[in-house]
Amino acid sequence: MALNITKVFSKGESKKDTGKIEVKEPASCSLNALQEIYFFYLFPKNTESKLTVPQKLVLDMVKTDLQKKEVRQKAVPRLPTVIPKLLRSLRDPDSSVKDYVEIVNKDPVMSAAVLKLANSVYFNPIFKRIDDIERAVVKLGIDGLRSVLSAAVMQPIIQKDSAYFSQTGQKMWLHSLNTAVACEIIAEHRQMERFKVYVMGLVHDIGKTTIFSALCKQFKQNGEEVKPGYNAFVPLMKVLGPAVSYWIAKDWDLPKDICTALAEQTNIQSGSKVSPFAHLLFQANVAAEAYVTLRNQSEPLAMKLLEELDLPSDLYEKLDQLSREV
Repeated sequence: MALNITKVFSKGESKKDTGKIEVKEPASCSLNALQEIYFFYLFPKNTESKLTVPQKLVLDMVKTDLQKKEVRQKAVPRLPTVIPKLLRSLRDPDSSVKDYVEIVNKDPVMSAAVLKLANSVYFNPIFKRIDDIERAVVKLGIDGLRSVLSAAVMQPIIQKDSAYFSQTGQKMWLHSLNTAVACEIIAEHRQMERFKVYVMGLVHDIGKTTIFSALCKQFKQNGEEVKPGYNAFVPLMKVLGPAVSYWIAKDWDLPKDICTALAEQTNIQSGSKVSPFAHLLFQANVAAEAYVTLRNQSEPLAMKLLEELDLPSDLYEKLDQLSREV
């Protein structure tokens, strides 16, 4: 059951059809089928089991609680201050370079994350290893540094530990990074704001991450011996995930076009007419899901999906570069 989008939009946000783009479902794989394959990638089929009464009570509680702003603010950290700085720097790209370097150098964990990303083939196509943040600024340029830094500060927020599924948090983080890069690649072809849609891709699934984390915490506190599986996580992530992503983006005061695009994901389907940002995010998410699922089953079918969505044919190849270090 999808949330009503009219209830998700905040007062004053436009839903006019001006400049809207119609969503088209790829013939090679239905949207529902692709989403289901992706969730089984996160939560293996052998974890399907009937919910216990305590698990049902936990689901109801989390579903109610995450609709309250004060609960979300406790469940999700505040947006790292560097993200608004990076977004503001779109208008003045040289103004904060020194600030970024100082911020990163003060945090050893962030510094290590930045350097790891900076040395992926995607962000560092010159194939020369970068060993310090100052060199990263010179080699990556401000655009590359903004993207790498954004990913580094968002990773600990998105990648949550789990007492039940050790790899799921990592998989959701990689999907967010893949979607962000796909957004950037598509935006470049369509002459849209690359960094803004990159940030949109990073945060688009933070609702699913938050639900996953909240459920894990409550199930653990519940102390039940029956381990929660697919049915304990996926239904609520499907129903509430996109809306929670939008609410968190609003809580963080992200740019209006990002918030609107996230709101439009709440019941997006074939035939929907959505904003250019929402359409780009929809396609990037589909491509990122296909990248880790459909592509492993059938490369030709996954390539056909890119063709049907009119996406760059080298998109998967560029996503491969994220995991390859210089």
